[in-house]
Amino acid sequence: MAYTLTTPWRWETYISEPYSKYARLAGRRLNGGTVTGAIPTSITDVARGQSLLVTGTTVVMTQTPSQDDLAAASYYFLGGHEYVISDEQATVLINAGYSDYVTPIV
Repeated sequence: MAYTLTTPWRWETYISEPYSKYARLAGRRLNGGTVTGAIPTSITDVARGQSLLVTGTTVVMTQTPSQDDLAAASYYFLGGHEYVISDEQATVLINAGYSDYVTPIV
């Protein structure tokens, strides 16, 4: 049986720290983000994909995998994507606690 894996993601406030020159909106400071509701979510919240790196039966979730991390993994699933995976891959992910992201294809 084949399975579908939809990699996890999370909402992340774009700028919730003190001022950064890399802030969105041409350097305008964003205070509070959506915690206070003062700034619309369309401006501050961004969906960030979480990648799953599999080495043997160990699964690590990371937002920013390096090229070395990807090369060292047995296989990996980049965040923000949907994959069709094998029974063996599904078993590894389910046993590692990522069953919420794995769905059997009927």
